[in-house]
Amino acid sequence: MRGSYNKNLFLYHLTVITRTSSPSFLIPSPSSIFRAPNYATVTETLENQSFTVNYLVNNCGFLPDSALHASKYVLFKTPEKPDSVIALFRSFGFSDLQIHNVIRKKPRILVSKPKETILPKLEFLTSKGVSKSQLARLIDLNPQILQRSLEKHLIPTFDLLNNFIRSEERTIASILHSVQILTSATSHRNINLLVDLGVRERSLARLLCHWPWLLLFNSKDLKSMVDEVIKMGVDPSKANFVPALYAKLLPKSMWDRKVELYKRFGLTDDNIREAFVKHPFCMLKSVQKIEACIEFFVKELGWKPVDVTNYPVLLSLNLEKRLVPRAAVLKILMANGVIKSCRHLLAYTVSEEMFFKNYVNRDKDQAPELLKLYREKMNLPVMDSKLMS
Repeated sequence: MRGSYNKNLFLYHLTVITRTSSPSFLIPSPSSIFRAPNYATVTETLENQSFTVNYLVNNCGFLPDSALHASKYVLFKTPEKPDSVIALFRSFGFSDLQIHNVIRKKPRILVSKPKETILPKLEFLTSKGVSKSQLARLIDLNPQILQRSLEKHLIPTFDLLNNFIRSEERTIASILHSVQILTSATSHRNINLLVDLGVRERSLARLLCHWPWLLLFNSKDLKSMVDEVIKMGVDPSKANFVPALYAKLLPKSMWDRKVELYKRFGLTDDNIREAFVKHPFCMLKSVQKIEACIEFFVKELGWKPVDVTNYPVLLSLNLEKRLVPRAAVLKILMANGVIKSCRHLLAYTVSEEMFFKNYVNRDKDQAPELLKLYREKMNLPVMDSKLMS
């Protein structure tokens, strides 16, 4: 049956070629009118393609049509090289599906010299702490890693990222978060662009840890976004510059919805811009979250909307688990004359331990009552006794 399949495949290829417009070996050019067509070469090519297609179907999980398409990019007439490549992948724990995906995306990997070109790159990544499962996932998602120069690109790129992040473990996490960053030349240019603008090393580390794909943007497009953020008043040397850059990637419709919401509370364009400059995350929270937080401070605590946006970090805090319980404690303290108002920004932003020290335990006589209230608001059955000391 296989012999019949190969014969039919051979005839199919020959039919395709003879239907191709003006094939050079069938319609002689004036310069070669007396030269006979080289049918032996054509036959050998078709036989190699037939072997390649069969191999991809039988050994790599390809469907015939997909194998035929892949054979346009890679041809081989013996199984030794592809067998050794697949064996190497399996020795590193790649699944059959992952091997299939790698070959489908980069068929020419099958004719690589695995010990010379593939193995050193896999060993380099594992030497940096990449686990076998992470390695298989990384190569599955970006097999171009295996086609990049180890000495000229992969090692320098890894070192560049690690110079900012200062942790090989977090550098690996960054690469897994955006797998193209290890092979993209754009990331180098964009890092240089941001450094030249005065973006701090710590800010770049934050970008690489949380939003590394920002560095994959076309440099011209990234420069336009950077200019827009600077025009809004965000200083590239400040810690909030990178989050502001990320926030500007919001779809315009989503950005406009949030601007419209703030304006419904009576805030002006300047109020919104100033809040964004202070805390860009105020534009990254959902419309529902922003609305609920502002309404809470206005209705429950008597604040004005502009008071909230003057401290926009409040919009990033958890309403149910942070703002409501702590506000309840502050209201009791204010009612008892211990504090003058509930506008204690630090009360909402400090750690749990500091909140207990400075507010819940501020008045020892009221501490049990405040603890009970706080537990009710937090919906906590048990409170760590250390916090009451």
